[in-house]
Amino acid sequence: MVEGKVLFLAQSFVRFKDDISSHYLFSLAKHISKSGFSVKVVAPHQSGLKKAEVIDGLPIFRFRYMVGHFERLAYTGNMYKMVKENLINKFIFVFFLFFFFLKAYRISKSYDIPIVHAHWWVPSGLVGCLVSILLKRQLLVTTHGTDLRILDDSKIFSLLARFVFRRAQYVTVVSSFLKTRLVSRLNLPEKKILVIPMPVNTQKIKFSPGRKENSENVILCVARYTKQKKLDVLIGSLSLLKEWEIDFKAIFIGEGPEKENLKEKINDLSLMDRIKLLDLIPQKDLNHYYNLSRVVVLPSVNEGFGLVLVEAGLCKKTVIGACSGGIPDIIEDGVTGLLVPPDDYRALAHAMRKILSDEGLAKRLGENAYQQVWKRFSPEAITRRFLFTYRKLICN
Repeated sequence: MVEGKVLFLAQSFVRFKDDISSHYLFSLAKHISKSGFSVKVVAPHQSGLKKAEVIDGLPIFRFRYMVGHFERLAYTGNMYKMVKENLINKFIFVFFLFFFFLKAYRISKSYDIPIVHAHWWVPSGLVGCLVSILLKRQLLVTTHGTDLRILDDSKIFSLLARFVFRRAQYVTVVSSFLKTRLVSRLNLPEKKILVIPMPVNTQKIKFSPGRKENSENVILCVARYTKQKKLDVLIGSLSLLKEWEIDFKAIFIGEGPEKENLKEKINDLSLMDRIKLLDLIPQKDLNHYYNLSRVVVLPSVNEGFGLVLVEAGLCKKTVIGACSGGIPDIIEDGVTGLLVPPDDYRALAHAMRKILSDEGLAKRLGENAYQQVWKRFSPEAITRRFLFTYRKLICN
């Protein structure tokens, strides 16, 4: 029995079954569709993709917005920067918005879908806002953090965002940090904003109890190679561990504009034999590295959430994070992991040394993190919260 219908709007969504692009949205949509709500997705087209297909039972409709290689804005992770810095991309973005709106309008009208759930306030939220006005649909907007950073760039963005968020019946954010920021920045009523994180993929990321204990102290960091992630601070901490003659191997997994600068710092500190920089890998392979590690570290500041820490907890690993952004929503210091002051490489080094030298503490924190993940961040737990919100929208 179908309890209701929901239209997901997203400028980034999985393009194939094992794609890592916004995989958490895919997981959420699948679990919602198995829980009584019919879900359909509208996302951008890209060369080589079908205009419409079903992946794991989930119907995905893709809109074309340009020809050939000019369909280049989506699935890059830096759409805003591409549009901001390039005149041609600004022109392409206008077509992106227009065809996004057309597809969303047609699907919502054709299938009589009463709830529009837009992920990121722009462009998806803006498109969803127009659809909700014209078709009198209920609008739910989820912000993931990156879309809030652009509010500081101009008053126009703030005005557009205020228009979208005030039109929405509810706004969900993935952390308390983002809620506070949204309330203060746009003066939105707190009762309208719900803190609901994205789910961890319990099918691809899981604890491997049969894996033999690794003889090396592997320190893992999964993050984009950007200044915000503060990987240079982590490298400084690892240099201290080397000075203290602590045996370790560090693995960084990610991609981004700071990769060459990170390589240079690693070379300057003579850490080439201790730190390995890897590119992004599929989740099924990422699971191997989580289980291989002794500790997983995320030193970034103003992090919207910090999903990698949740994934590490699912593998019963000790996590260390900066006390900044949404990370404290995940880590309870001394209970489910360790928190350190932002930008403090010495405090981070001491925290890592503490975990690497105390196996009992590491095991206790890892077990606590595992229990917390299943209680608060599993697909089932997150799905229940979104279903409750959808039902409230239907009753409005």
